[in-house]
Order: sequence, then C-alpha cells, then structure tokens
Amino acid sequence: MDMRQRWYQRVYCSVCTRSGRLCVVLLCLFTMGCSTTVLDKARLQYASGDAQSALQTLGDGSEVPSRDKLLYWLERGLILHEEGNYAESSRELLNAAAYLEDNDFVSISAEARSLLANDWIRKYKGEYSEQLWIHTYLMMNFLSLGRYDSAAVEARRALERISDRENVLQHDAFTRALIGLSFESAGQANSAYIEYRKLADLTGKPGHSLTSSLYALAKSLGFDEDARKYERQMAQTPLTTAGHAEVVLFLATGRLPEKISSSLITDYDERVAFPQYLPDRDAPPVVTVSVDGVDCDCSVVASNLGQLARSSLNSRGIALTTRLLARAAAKDALADNLAKKDEVVGEIARLLLFVLEEADTRGWHSLPGHLSLLRVPVNKGSQEIVVKSFSTAPTIIDVSTLQAGERRFIAMRERGFLDF
Repeated sequence: MDMRQRWYQRVYCSVCTRSGRLCVVLLCLFTMGCSTTVLDKARLQYASGDAQSALQTLGDGSEVPSRDKLLYWLERGLILHEEGNYAESSRELLNAAAYLEDNDFVSISAEARSLLANDWIRKYKGEYSEQLWIHTYLMMNFLSLGRYDSAAVEARRALERISDRENVLQHDAFTRALIGLSFESAGQANSAYIEYRKLADLTGKPGHSLTSSLYALAKSLGFDEDARKYERQMAQTPLTTAGHAEVVLFLATGRLPEKISSSLITDYDERVAFPQYLPDRDAPPVVTVSVDGVDCDCSVVASNLGQLARSSLNSRGIALTTRLLARAAAKDALADNLAKKDEVVGEIARLLLFVLEEADTRGWHSLPGHLSLLRVPVNKGSQEIVVKSFSTAPTIIDVSTLQAGERRFIAMRERGFLDF
C-alpha cells in the first residue's frame, strides 16, 4: 500500500470513527444554510406576473422551514395585497407581526449553531425596514377596507417601529404620509396634524394637498394662527370645500435591490461573509396626473425602499460585525482543537467551516423599489383622472361616480392598477 492509499485510508477511518459525527453535523448545517426552494419558486412566478401560481406554490406554508416562516407570511401578504384580496392579505401580515412579537428574544441554541455554520440557521426576523413595512401594507389594506380604526392602530404600531430605529426609519416619507392619512381617516385629528407637520418638515416642500390637510386640521383643532399660515400657502380653495372628493394613489414601482453575500478573506483558510444590498435597480418614478385634462397641483410623497433597506442593514453593522468575529474565532478554535487530536480531521473540519461561511441574504424580495403617495383633489362633475408613469402606459381612472366628501384608494404596481 503506497503513501497516498494509506493517507486516504486514514482520512476514511478518522471520519468514520473519532470525529465522524462532527463532520456529519457540519454537513447537515451546510444543507440547512440555503434558501427555501418554495419561496424562490413563488417569487419567480410572481415576478413573471403569475400571482396565482405563486400563491399556489406557497400553499399553506407546510413546505417552508420554520426559520423562514416570517418570509412566507410577508411574500403571501404582499401578493394578496396586489391581487386585491386585502382581507386575506391583512391576515397574513398580522400573522407576520404576531410572529415578530412572539419571537422577540434570542435563542441560545440557534446562536450556538450559527457559530458553527452561518446565520441562515437562525429564525429570520426581518430587517428593521421590513418590520416597519408590515404595518405600512396593513395600513393600506385597512384603509381600502374602510376599517379606519384598524388603520390607525397600525399607524401607532408603525410609529413604535420608527421610534425604535428613528435614525433610519424616520426618513420613510411614504409611511409617514400613510400614518397621517390613517389618523385623519379615523377622525383622530390631533394625531393626524402632528404627523402631517412632521411630514412637511421631512419633505421640505409639502405641496398643495398636504398644506390643505394641515389647514383643515388646524382649523378644526382651533389652531387659528397655524390655519392662517397654511391658508396663505395654498394656491386654491382647500380640499374640504363642499363638492370636493379625493382620490389617493399608491404607486409601487420597480424592485427592491438584491441582497448578496460578500466575503473577506482573513487567511488562506479563513473568511468572513457579510450581506450587502446591490445598487438600486430602478430610477425613481416620474409620475404626472391630470384631472379632465388639467394637470393636478398635487405633490408626490415618495420613499426609496432600496435606500431605506440599505440604511437599515448598515445600522446593525456593529452587531453584525461582532457576531461575524465571534463566529470566525469559534470556528478557528474548533478546527485547532480537532487538529490537535487528528490533523486530517482538523483540516477537513476547517474546509467545511470555510465553505459554511455564507452571509444571510434572506429578505422580503417581492417588495417594490419605490413607494409613492399622491392625493388628487377631484371637483364635482369631474369625469376622469389620467396617470402617466415612465414605466407604464397612461391609465385612465373613472371618477364620475365620486360623491362629495368621498375618498377612493387606487393602487398601482408596474403591471397595472388595482382598484381598492
């Protein structure tokens, strides 16, 4: 038996005896550290425009690993929202919100396993921005269903999320506008006024629609000095004048940037992997709105979800770096300890641990790249609204049946409009 044959025999015996179970465990961890096939398939179907097949693929979630359960509810909730099934979408997103509350703790066993493998083993709890957007979509759902009190509840939950990570999430103008709209629709004038004031400060240029709302709320709350200030800012009669109605447009365009795994080689046999978002896929939407052929003097309140997601990920950089360094040290110590007992097994373990090092790139992949909110005033007798976007053909919305004081919600994703 030559030297090479003896070496192979030694490797085989070592793996099968003294440390075989460890290698088996490492290989099992490797198979766990990968994306869910069901989720990936459903996302591809949804991206190709086949939402019904995507929902069928997701099914009841029984084929989705427990660590990815949040993603199941998020993807299903968003698809149902865009299919116009707002009640069912709300149920799924409420499940997601409840899951986060129930799992607001650190699992010692999961943390220990992740030190041997990677963060894919841990239960996915979403980026801070994704946690906020659960309530963003719930607000849109409840507004569409006329459940204004429920929308206001979600608005307060969204404010709690923003307060927890204010340095990042306070820049989400779309969600801030939606919070104010939810409070206003629920008749909570003081809360709506506060949020609209914050939105005006955030955007810098509130536009006629927001200024009109601030004027009406200040008037109703008895803030006469503020009311006079906003009245001077308005270019035309306030929206609350009898005979006016309103169409609220929610525009979802583009796709969220992809989250990828990047690596830093620290030694010939050691590396650390960290997640990062690629640059934005799409430019901000350019939208024009006209009512009966006359351009609408309504401003767009928009959020770049890719930018917010990137800032959200970066905000946990210190905690992420600490965990990466701890995992690198743990893997190195384990391999060294095994090598002391059997050099070959130690090298095999080091190789497996090297391969296992992969950043957690899970996320709410079906989110749009941008969300925009427009409030369009409609005069009595108006017939149609025309919306033009760079990514879609002009869309005509019939408003001839709108009654005085009525508010209608219309949602658009790039492939077309979904009337609430």
